[in-house]
Amino acid sequence: MKFVKASKIIPLLIIIGLPVILGLITFTAQAPARSKGPGAEFSSTQAFEHVRYLAQKIGPRPAGSKAELKAAQYIEYVLNQDGWKVREQPFSKVIVRNADANQPEQQVELINSQNIIAELPGTLPNTVVIGAHYDTATMNVPGAVDNASGVGVLLELARVLSKEPHQKTYQLVFFGAEENGLVGSKFYTSQADLSAVEWMLNVDMVGTPLEIDVAGKLSAPPELLKQVSVLAKESHIPFHISRDFTLMTRGSSQGGSSDFSSFLDEGIPALGLGIYGRSAGYFHRPEDRLDQVSLADMQTVGDFAQGLVSRVAMHKVGPQVWDELYLTFQMGENVFVLPSYGLRALIILVFLGTVLILGRFIRNSKNRRKLNWKDVPSVLGIILFLSLIIIGVSGGGEILWQHLKQTEMLYFAHPEVYLLARIGIALTLILFLANWFPKLPLKRDPHLYWFCGVLLLLLGSLALALVRIDLAFPFVFWLLCFDLLYFLPSISLALIGPYFLYRMHYELLNSEQWLGFYAAIHKYPFVFLGLYSLLLIPILLACCYVALKRSALSQKVLAYLKIPALVGAGLLILALGLVPAYTKEYPQPVLVREEWSGSRNGKLHILADDRLPSQLVKDLSGQEGKSIVVPLQNAKPPLTVVSTVEEKASGSQRILDISFKLSYLQEPYLVSLKLDSEHPFEVKTDEFLPMSKLPKKIQLIGTRQSGGNYSLLIQRTPPQKNSIHLTVETEGILTCSLAGVFPDLKPQLEISNENLSVDYQIQYQEKYTF
Repeated sequence: MKFVKASKIIPLLIIIGLPVILGLITFTAQAPARSKGPGAEFSSTQAFEHVRYLAQKIGPRPAGSKAELKAAQYIEYVLNQDGWKVREQPFSKVIVRNADANQPEQQVELINSQNIIAELPGTLPNTVVIGAHYDTATMNVPGAVDNASGVGVLLELARVLSKEPHQKTYQLVFFGAEENGLVGSKFYTSQADLSAVEWMLNVDMVGTPLEIDVAGKLSAPPELLKQVSVLAKESHIPFHISRDFTLMTRGSSQGGSSDFSSFLDEGIPALGLGIYGRSAGYFHRPEDRLDQVSLADMQTVGDFAQGLVSRVAMHKVGPQVWDELYLTFQMGENVFVLPSYGLRALIILVFLGTVLILGRFIRNSKNRRKLNWKDVPSVLGIILFLSLIIIGVSGGGEILWQHLKQTEMLYFAHPEVYLLARIGIALTLILFLANWFPKLPLKRDPHLYWFCGVLLLLLGSLALALVRIDLAFPFVFWLLCFDLLYFLPSISLALIGPYFLYRMHYELLNSEQWLGFYAAIHKYPFVFLGLYSLLLIPILLACCYVALKRSALSQKVLAYLKIPALVGAGLLILALGLVPAYTKEYPQPVLVREEWSGSRNGKLHILADDRLPSQLVKDLSGQEGKSIVVPLQNAKPPLTVVSTVEEKASGSQRILDISFKLSYLQEPYLVSLKLDSEHPFEVKTDEFLPMSKLPKKIQLIGTRQSGGNYSLLIQRTPPQKNSIHLTVETEGILTCSLAGVFPDLKPQLEISNENLSVDYQIQYQEKYTF
């Protein structure tokens, strides 16, 4: 059917493409000139020695621990030797994590730590801040890569900068408690005078390919991104700009991946350097040792960081507002930026073009006679039903092998294989079901399917554009492809439409969020079944349109592919059984925990989220499963507790004054109190958690759980106290679980298996009823 002449299509496409071209042309930044003058060369060997001291001599450095304090003292000593003005910034912060799907009760934690701040004054007040965190994720993680490597680079950078002539003022900040939710950097930005800060650079996990991280709750300004990416290209460093996929995680408790996010929140241009790709198996595990650190990577990143500090120049200083709704497109070493005005113009023009095409489509007399609005719901309903089948069956291979192998985390070592298998099974199923399409009670008018697809994408894009303009772009691009599909019915164009959704998942796959995302799919399968089924509907509608427009060719192809599709799906499912769930690079996490309860004899508990290896079970004479318990002999509990309670009545309320006296064989890293009652309750405690440090409008009250009870979890990092006092107001019986967690420095059972990542710890726990 003739609809719009080609002479009218071409100008329309040029007009639509104009803002894109203009937006891309805005990236014409040149590399800032390198400052001249004598100076020292960055030495990866000296930087590596700092890493060795932190990771090997000091070891794990969780927030508030004595080891973290030793690391702070070492950092301060090195900075003083290089002539920097150094000061400590201790802090004690109460962090509130509200209840969510993963943490059912409200969690309140006291974090004690300190930042180390060093300054090298220049002739100008303009200040460049360079940061790195020096704490580790847990008490058993040496943290060589995360983040002794970043600290090593900064300490060597401190030596180099102290010998270079410079006009700007340099400030190095070593943050504490980053792993607890960017606590140190948030405290720093809340206390510091940022009026002279030009920009901030953060180094967190040194390695290549280099991740240039520019997005937190806000994004770094395009001006900074352009300069840094030009310098990365000039340095011939393989790099990746993080931007689009992080939109998915901005609502998280941290809002960003490292301490530069705290500066972005305050309107200071900032970005971070890290390692691009999915987190290695040693990430936040005991295997994060010195052998994971690359001397060559430290030299590469050190030289690059030195170049950034000396060459990047921003036009303004202090907190500012910039365009953060831009989009980035990376092609090899070239990075293009589409600013928000270009993005808005593009979206408006695509919407306008779509509305014009729909208007002329509906006004066309032939279409008006064919189009029956009653057919739209039936088409969408049947296509949705097919989508549910395809998405549901695509995960059948995992479900089958989870049952046969009795392994829940099949995807841990190779999630990309299971992702590709899902896509492959879905495609083969689409090809198979397409042969049954003529038998379905659906109208055979191809334009009806095009109309339904355009209508869905137009409404979806409009809704997202009203929420956040850059979130709408992937769907607007898809809508544009759907518009073009009307004139050029091609299966390639139908599949290209969701390109930026594919890209978002690829970015997610190559990030530390991937395993959490994949685990969420397994935890909430019906939510994701519905979500991905809805996303599949426009793809199926586009395929139906192309197939009906070219029915003769599609029937031959589909008939030919019917049997190969079934065979392919079967082979894919069988092949998944050969994929190992755990490998040497991605070992299975196992916890060996010495457990004590009161004065009773302790036990050794070996447990994991998945089934323990058969050989380990056999060696320990246990039973197949996720845990093994071995009695402890001739051992003493790490903690003794004496509790007292006084009760007062106030109407229907019970007021409980609860006291605990604690005696430690060694200081625990974490002490926690979990309170539980059938009735609402409120807690007051100035000894365990200073009430004055609670965020405004936050009270220590029990959160209602799905089972009907109310609960609250409060905990603190070192230094620990020998007594705890709290006052609880409630109507009913109160259960209180007191727990202390200790590092196990001399484990009674050591497991050696290259496919296991073993974490050793001691736990004391006692439950009291008041």
